Amino acid sequence: MMAAAASCLSAGAFAQSSVTIYGSLDAGVAYINNLNGGSVSRLDQGTMQPDRIGFRGTEDLGGNLKAIFQLEAGFYTDSGATPNSSKLFNRYSTIGLSGDFGAVTLGHMPDVVFDYVGKLSNGFQLTNWYLFHPGNLDSLANTYQFDNAVRYTSPTLGGFQGSLMYGFGEVAGDSSNGRNVSAGGTYTNGPFRAALAYSKLNNRAAGFAGTFLTSVGLGNAATVFNSLTTTAGGLGYTIGNVRLNTAYTQVKLALPSGATPKQKNLDLGAAWRYATLDTINFGYGLSKLEGARWNTFSLSHVHEFSKRTQWYVQAAYQRAGGDARFAVMNGTGASGATGVSGGQGQLVTTIGMHHSF
Repeated sequence: MMAAAASCLSAGAFAQSSVTIYGSLDAGVAYINNLNGGSVSRLDQGTMQPDRIGFRGTEDLGGNLKAIFQLEAGFYTDSGATPNSSKLFNRYSTIGLSGDFGAVTLGHMPDVVFDYVGKLSNGFQLTNWYLFHPGNLDSLANTYQFDNAVRYTSPTLGGFQGSLMYGFGEVAGDSSNGRNVSAGGTYTNGPFRAALAYSKLNNRAAGFAGTFLTSVGLGNAATVFNSLTTTAGGLGYTIGNVRLNTAYTQVKLALPSGATPKQKNLDLGAAWRYATLDTINFGYGLSKLEGARWNTFSLSHVHEFSKRTQWYVQAAYQRAGGDARFAVMNGTGASGATGVSGGQGQLVTTIGMHHSF
């Protein structure tokens, strides 16, 4: 008994642990025109930031070695529902070790393209979910994560950090089926940030609801691609009260038919903090897929009540051209995207509130 008590006391003195609970709640009133032949006003959610709750923890193992974990679940503020009923922690479910060598994590998590380049995109920098690219094939919106993954992230040395990631397909007799790989690096030096990343996802299901790009084998239904290969890069720079960002992604789609069309996406954004608590965001995005193209323009204003609470007014307009018959805003809401527009133009406006904890 004494030995056991001493062991517990020794272990308690040796291993210090902490758990942080965090999350985000976001809801607002949205107006969407040209939707399924009409217009709609609705309560939207997750427009500025995705709704989520998470738990992040560490345990000090000594010698600067720590056990780490993260559990994060997404949900819809407007209904309380979850986007994936089959996964409790649909955004993160990881365990690992960190130390002077960097960090190794195992489990369910986003790829390196999202972590490094996604955070330089208009959707992230300008805090507007509608600005992510059609179909989110490049995964910048963090709606697709790797299962069964192992990831190594280096320590930051001279402003540089790199990461490698591998997701097991776990299909007996076919190790490539469902296999995912990702790698990238990011460099930060004062107001400047740059990132490059690569991902290859085998047998991923994705779609362009409403685009009907039959010329490249993409209809209204989701397609299971043989592979999606994404190369991506981004830059960010802050000059006084102005923050600039740009991101570029190219996704090679390997279709079951043997066709390999490419989606190319460009973001240009600027955020001007014109007062202590107020910021105006401007954005332009261009997406191309073979002969189809989508131009997206955005303007928003964010007022901070505190570091954790903001209200916002946003407007985004998308114009489809070429072979793209319909605008496809990559919006949020209980039904996922905004739906099939009634033509090549679509406008979304939102007035909402966001709180993080």
